[in-house]
Amino acid sequence: MIKSRSNLLILMSMAIIILFLGITIFSGCKEEAAPGEEIVEEEEVTEEESEVKQFEGQELLISGSTTLLPFAEPVAAAFMDKYGGSVTIAGGGSGTGISECINEINDIANSSRQVASEEIEEAQSIGIELVEVLVAYDGISIILSGNIEGVEELSIRQLSDIFRGIITNWSDVGGPDAEIILASRDSASGTYEYFLEAVVQMEKSEEENDFAPTVLALQSNADIVNTVTTTDNAIGYIGLGYLQEALDKGASVITVEGVEPSVETIKNGTYPISRGLYNYYREGDLNGMGLAYLDFIQSNEGQEIALDTGFVPIN
Repeated sequence: MIKSRSNLLILMSMAIIILFLGITIFSGCKEEAAPGEEIVEEEEVTEEESEVKQFEGQELLISGSTTLLPFAEPVAAAFMDKYGGSVTIAGGGSGTGISECINEINDIANSSRQVASEEIEEAQSIGIELVEVLVAYDGISIILSGNIEGVEELSIRQLSDIFRGIITNWSDVGGPDAEIILASRDSASGTYEYFLEAVVQMEKSEEENDFAPTVLALQSNADIVNTVTTTDNAIGYIGLGYLQEALDKGASVITVEGVEPSVETIKNGTYPISRGLYNYYREGDLNGMGLAYLDFIQSNEGQEIALDTGFVPIN
């Protein structure tokens, strides 16, 4: 009897120990699970906070004017950061961008000139209407090689004569006795066309005027900057957005009709070689992302980027 009771006490003790261990293990499991539960909650919060951006997975192709590149590239980056999607910016010149827009290769054309009447007719012949959007203003800066001294100002007439090959020596305009090297854009460039009409042809009052056959026809503003800063006795014309780079590399800038190119002089209309910069798209063919991009580039945020990159805001 005593033995049975002893056995019973042993069994009861073991049961208590097992029960205690079970409770401890169960409690331990609950404690281990708690951090896991918190992690899941944190992941859920993170997923809620990182909502998919509006145009994620969509693409937009913009091509054309190299003058617009310093402005368009940071605008595209800011737009993608805010709304998602992929915006590709390509150069090639205004004429190329407009042609690609007409032929439905790009979504939007960058242009440093207004679309020409023959381009409008080409588009309309295949049922396309081009829509124009003004995005900024720009001034054409005249830069000289760093070795040219004594030339600080030129008139529109003098510039016309220089780029036509009538004036061929720097000594004729107060500079050294050296042949003038002409750096120009190629004919696909909107800047080329604008400079031809506004300067070489004297606001189209002398339409028979043309560039001298000795002119260097270059593909981009950057090419003109590099040519003028690495070649003695050269003169070239570039968009205002490239002026600081040219100055940093050793070029000098001259005044035109006594006025220096700047945001202020372009905005108040006193600088004589300035123009609008444009985007073009096919009417009825631009998706929501493209329309949002155009709204963004004209917004206060987009125009602040224009100012920061050396262009003149439209508002």
